[in-house]
Amino acid sequence: MFKFKNYRPVTGRADFMFQNVTLLPLASLTGEITHISIIVYDVTDIAINKLQLKSANEQLEELSQTDGLTQLHNRRYWQICMEKEFERHSRYGDTSTLVMIDIDHFKQVNDKYGHPAGDKVIQHIAYLLKQSLRETDCAGRYGGEEFAVVLSKTNAEEALHFTERLRKRIEESEIAFENRLIKVTVSLGINDLSEQLDNSSNWLSGADKALYIAKQQGRNKSIVFK
Repeated sequence: MFKFKNYRPVTGRADFMFQNVTLLPLASLTGEITHISIIVYDVTDIAINKLQLKSANEQLEELSQTDGLTQLHNRRYWQICMEKEFERHSRYGDTSTLVMIDIDHFKQVNDKYGHPAGDKVIQHIAYLLKQSLRETDCAGRYGGEEFAVVLSKTNAEEALHFTERLRKRIEESEIAFENRLIKVTVSLGINDLSEQLDNSSNWLSGADKALYIAKQQGRNKSIVFK
């Protein structure tokens, strides 16, 4: 209420005082309210502690939702995103598409260059994926070298444009590791929501089957589940 500077310049942790203010009416002998008493309490320490606790809780919440290697959502939180999107479709009929992504021949990368190189490849794919997303999309590391994306308000045809741009960008890129250049490709499975899907598990299963077909057909391609 009053812009008082913090009176403890050395130990104070705020530029201005956080306050609790109490207003009390003061009556004259005749009972008429003639003045108001204003009592200002300095609650800076309490306020700062609460703000720090809130910040710490927010950081912990973010960490609980994030994959440490890629900084994408972790599998648990991504699945929550997927289920929410499915519920939105069930309630409002919104179009949405699920994409599963797997790095081709990833075991060979680990065997040839070592696991640190494999981690670098995973981080590189995650970086390119994040650059391709809209704010409304939800991407996560599903496990190992596999990623999953929910593309909101997107049908299979539109998702195919997204996956092909991403696939070509990955194919054309290089990962520098210990004076070596590593090139990888990815396979992608696509499944959009339809009235036949009665739960999110079937939605995910369709995308996974499409990914498996992409692998069978030679890898480095996008397949739409039918």
